[in-house]
Amino acid sequence: GADLVSIAAPRWVSATIKPISPNLIVLPLESQDRLGAGDVDLVIREAEDADAVLLGPGLGADPETLRAAGEILRRLRDLGKPTVVDADGLKAVPSDGGWPGLVITPHAGEFRRIFGEAPGSELDERVGSCLRAARELGGTILLKGHVDVICSGDRVRLNVTGNPAMTVGGTGDVLSGVTAAFLAMSGNPLRAASASAFLVGLAGDLAFENLSYSLTAQDVLEHIPTALKRIGY
Repeated sequence: GADLVSIAAPRWVSATIKPISPNLIVLPLESQDRLGAGDVDLVIREAEDADAVLLGPGLGADPETLRAAGEILRRLRDLGKPTVVDADGLKAVPSDGGWPGLVITPHAGEFRRIFGEAPGSELDERVGSCLRAARELGGTILLKGHVDVICSGDRVRLNVTGNPAMTVGGTGDVLSGVTAAFLAMSGNPLRAASASAFLVGLAGDLAFENLSYSLTAQDVLEHIPTALKRIGY
């Protein structure tokens, strides 16, 4: 996994995060309850020392927050910083592309909102849509679904681990977090996205064996060490 993980969060939120785990470095922002324009410089200063950045989970869709997120993403792109974007952060992805170090992890609905077209229901349609969108984006797309489609340039990888119980809220945040960790380790967006899709899906399958449809995102997270052992790590 990642050697160090820092979380930049509004002051009130950071106070809630701190007791959760001693493994997380929590950076309180100036804003009290949501990301704002006054937080951008601090986030960028912290990001300059990071191997990879994740933006989106828990962000919220307040207009000021999305404007600040958009500015952060543009500056991360200018720095060439490897970055994963998920959840509400997808609403702030720069539309002019040209960011090879970017990984986005949308489901079908988020994909449609970003690129203006649904990815289709058949696998060949999803692959075609993902490839076109990845070329437009200039980065890597992990299109989540029954079969995950991972595209970068003219390259495609498919992942078949995972199960229907993983539609429970929060599993996408686990996926984007693991993707960011792998991106920090490898610096290879396609490899990071492909490996995280496989590993998190496998962890979900192992959790499903024990918990069936009662599994939660926390259960998936807790099965990642078992999944790593299963594949020999």
